[in-house]
Amino acid sequence: MIKISKNALQNGVFLRQMFRKFKLNVHKLVLGVTLVSLQLVPLEGYLSRGEAFEQSFDIVWTTVQESYWDSSFGGLDWMAIREQYRPKVAKAKNRRELSILLQSMLNELELSHFNIVSSSSQSLDKFPRGGYSGITLKYVDGQAYVVRIAPDSAAAEAGIAVGWRLKSIHRRSVKRLVTPFRRSVLPEKRKQFHIDMYLNEVIQGGVNKRLRSDWYPPQKRALKTYMVPRYDARELSGSVGLVPSQRIEYEECYDENDVLYIRFNFFVPSLMDTIRESIIGARGRARGIIIDLRSNVGGLAIMASGITGLLVDEKTTLGKLFLRNGYISYQGYPQRERYSGPVAILIDSGSVSTSEMLAAGLQEAGRVRVFGQTSLGESLPSLFKRLPSGDLFQFAVGDYLTPEGFRIEKQGVIPDQLIAPSKEDLEAGVDVTLQQAKSWILNGENILDESA
Repeated sequence: MIKISKNALQNGVFLRQMFRKFKLNVHKLVLGVTLVSLQLVPLEGYLSRGEAFEQSFDIVWTTVQESYWDSSFGGLDWMAIREQYRPKVAKAKNRRELSILLQSMLNELELSHFNIVSSSSQSLDKFPRGGYSGITLKYVDGQAYVVRIAPDSAAAEAGIAVGWRLKSIHRRSVKRLVTPFRRSVLPEKRKQFHIDMYLNEVIQGGVNKRLRSDWYPPQKRALKTYMVPRYDARELSGSVGLVPSQRIEYEECYDENDVLYIRFNFFVPSLMDTIRESIIGARGRARGIIIDLRSNVGGLAIMASGITGLLVDEKTTLGKLFLRNGYISYQGYPQRERYSGPVAILIDSGSVSTSEMLAAGLQEAGRVRVFGQTSLGESLPSLFKRLPSGDLFQFAVGDYLTPEGFRIEKQGVIPDQLIAPSKEDLEAGVDVTLQQAKSWILNGENILDESA
């Protein structure tokens, strides 16, 4: 058995163990990236397991050696890292042990977007998958609250409502479900991120399979409910290279004060026309626009530039991606039809990658006001390769800095107005972040200040 250091648990190793135990959809984690492009590694004929493992190691190490933007590796001796880990390849008894070994080596970099996504990590557990209950949960201070119920969903038919607190799923308490995450050595923000991902995965249930869940409605005793989640009919994004299709959530509406609200969960090409039409349609109608990027896990970076062009009156730089040789500048060019009114962006600890780029770039340009919680802080654009072992290798290709030179990686985007939802707000079904953004658009006021 390969011995793995504690540092190896910081990213992929612990998470893959959780995926194996709880059957999480690994590709939802993979899309927490700023996707640039994808690469394939051709295979020449049949390789023995040992040859495939050795070639996989060499590809991973060499790719980092050749593409890492800082040739000094921040003082890390990458050649010594090879000498430390290369002999261990022969001791790997199976693909799982190899993926753990490779992830351990990558974790020496102590950065996001260096991951081995193991195809063997998708084993089953007792929780059924593939359905859609219509529930969105948020884990706050040890409790999981309903923050959104999809109309006409199984949850809506069962009478579950925003503000309810989850007690258990199939008799497994929330505390028991999240304990492995809470005990992990992951940074606190990553714990929050992956707890939310996990709970929102298991609460969806299986297609046409009865899902038992126990809840605490506000001011009431616990209730036992049964749902029969249906097929997940949300639109599929379409695959991009090695990244599979994803379920898209998109929502837009005007409130009674003509404030346009837009929310989506991925930056995928199929949404660009819809977003563009919504923003252009707001010209002359909307008193302001709120773009909700909470729990948006990123996607195609070029979309941030496209959205920026619909909101600015002059060329706007969102930031620079510094490579080994030179840099790439992300620019937004003003479009002929664009919206010039006030714009608010909402973020939280689940806002990742492209969502962070867009929020930070427009924030520094003075074009938007950002509300919510500090984002996750994982903003490095990345590529993917398929390894001879069969696993996917994700690797960052550059260091992303905002126009003012702020490094989002490990720090996150800091909102102009930090707002931490309280248990009382969640139980009452009040979205205080959204309320405050609307108040700023309509009145230029901070509604929390009024009660201070």
